[in-house]
Amino acid sequence: MDPTAVNEQLDRILRSETFASKEQLKRLLEILSKSMDSQPPLKPAQVIQELWPAETRTKRAADVATEINRLRHALYSYYEEEGDNDQIIISLPNRSPTVTNGKHEKRWIVAELRKGKEDRAAEEQKQEPQPAAPRSGPQANPRRAAKVVVVLAALSALGTVGYFSIRGLIRPDRPKFGRLDGSTLAIFNAEGKELWRKAFPDGFSSDWYHGMNLATHIWFGDLDGKGHTSVLFSYSPASSPQSPHSSTVICYSDRGKEKWRWTPGRDLPELAGSLATYGTHAIAVLKATEKRPPRIVVLSQHDLWWPSQIAILDSNGKTISEYWHSGGLSSLALADLADDGREEIIATGVSEYDHQATLVVLDADRVFGASTEVRPGFQIHGFGAAQEKLRLLFPRSDLNRALFQFNMATELTVEHGIVRFTVMECITPPGCRIYYEFDKNFRLIAAYAGSDEFRSAHEKFYQSGKHAHTLSAEEQAAFQKVRCLVGCKSEFVPVGNLVP
Repeated sequence: MDPTAVNEQLDRILRSETFASKEQLKRLLEILSKSMDSQPPLKPAQVIQELWPAETRTKRAADVATEINRLRHALYSYYEEEGDNDQIIISLPNRSPTVTNGKHEKRWIVAELRKGKEDRAAEEQKQEPQPAAPRSGPQANPRRAAKVVVVLAALSALGTVGYFSIRGLIRPDRPKFGRLDGSTLAIFNAEGKELWRKAFPDGFSSDWYHGMNLATHIWFGDLDGKGHTSVLFSYSPASSPQSPHSSTVICYSDRGKEKWRWTPGRDLPELAGSLATYGTHAIAVLKATEKRPPRIVVLSQHDLWWPSQIAILDSNGKTISEYWHSGGLSSLALADLADDGREEIIATGVSEYDHQATLVVLDADRVFGASTEVRPGFQIHGFGAAQEKLRLLFPRSDLNRALFQFNMATELTVEHGIVRFTVMECITPPGCRIYYEFDKNFRLIAAYAGSDEFRSAHEKFYQSGKHAHTLSAEEQAAFQKVRCLVGCKSEFVPVGNLVP
């Protein structure tokens, strides 16, 4: 790959808003990028020397692994938002599974063209028409040649008509991304040309659109299999405490015509008289299979705290099925972890089971029922028992138990079969992250405290008094004790090859 293009991409990332306040991660990216073409000799000690020149005696390989994972998350966030149209992808492969004679074989950092670009170029080159070699010699027949010319002319005409017919079907102005502009939703094509906009007189809720970010609140794709791009938008109005409103999922055609609306939630007896107002955290679409068309997945949560609903809709906005969870689920991902062509639904958040961070995995064909709770006051009735494939609870640190009522799993991503997310041990403001990674079989491969924010918060809180202590190795090891309520053969999830 062209080194100049790679350097320009690196510079674009370093100057992005995603990395604006991440000086240490920018420095780490610069260090790794210097060795992009000679990664195998790079050692953690070299990274420590350049990243923490004044702390080389106290830093370990685990600290490097922590920063690598933070950088991996930051790069993923960049390409999800600002770098959505960038053609060069800079990524940090998971290196721990491939080890030979104690040495990592995978590179620290790689640069590659966005998937599909090279394949399309190669395919177009193969399909480029080649001029036919002229026939010569005594066997050449003028009449036959004339007929061939006529046939070729007819085919050429048909080809031209077909070309423009296809051009008419494949509209260049397909909706590609959206932006909130004041109280208006604006929709653009891939080149940044505005296609249409919709006004919302009630404005937009700043609580649901953090920094006016639409990443989890809008989706573009073909819902009906007719080659047209639909737009799904989760609208949450700027409600006041005196007049709360639920969010609404709105489906638009590629030309901006409203097709249908859907409102999440239900007025449950367990709400004890509270208004049935729900906010949608995320929308996603399950890929079509041989047996099923695309289906819409909507993750919503009651505004006050609990419960949460995962609903499956058809392409016309009709509810097919729904799962209820006693707690606050806020992050959603779809992934084919079994490599069988069927995506599973993964959600993270907080469970009321023991006020702990949680992860839930659902079979997309078995989304129904309500989570089973040990506290009767939090059990949702009338839906039957849920059939989760997996339900995990994550340990709370002593810092979290001392300062807050719960911890929370968020920032969920799935990439190359690796499930990653963070557990927030500090709730207000959110932070003190514990990083978790699982392989596609949900064996734990990473669980550790962030090198800066959690350790410093822990040290500051426990620096004096009868409970004064530093973060011990035993406390860090306790993060690996992830309890499994459903889907495991033992009380705790199995531990694989932990990332060093």
